[in-house]
Amino acid sequence: MKNLHTIYTIPDIKLTIQSGGSIEFVKTGILPEFLVFHSPQLHRTWRLKLKEDKQNGVLKVNGQIAFHYFFDGLGCKMQSVNVGVVTGEWEIEEIMTEMRD
Repeated sequence: MKNLHTIYTIPDIKLTIQSGGSIEFVKTGILPEFLVFHSPQLHRTWRLKLKEDKQNGVLKVNGQIAFHYFFDGLGCKMQSVNVGVVTGEWEIEEIMTEMRD
């Protein structure tokens, strides 16, 4: 029964790996990459620069840490946080790639 409870409390977060951006490429000669997390349920989008093949960090809602993410190039694990306590863990099943010019 624990799994059913977890499924219903996990926000619908989608992840897109966004590559490109002509302005930064012109300035640096490096094609930038971003992790774009989007939750229709929470009406939020977080766009974070991907600096390493493996990266972790936090996503905030109203200035409070709401999620931890752990991205390793092959997948992304998430943890929901409520008042500093991890309340759920899951892996994002589908990751999209988006190329921009």
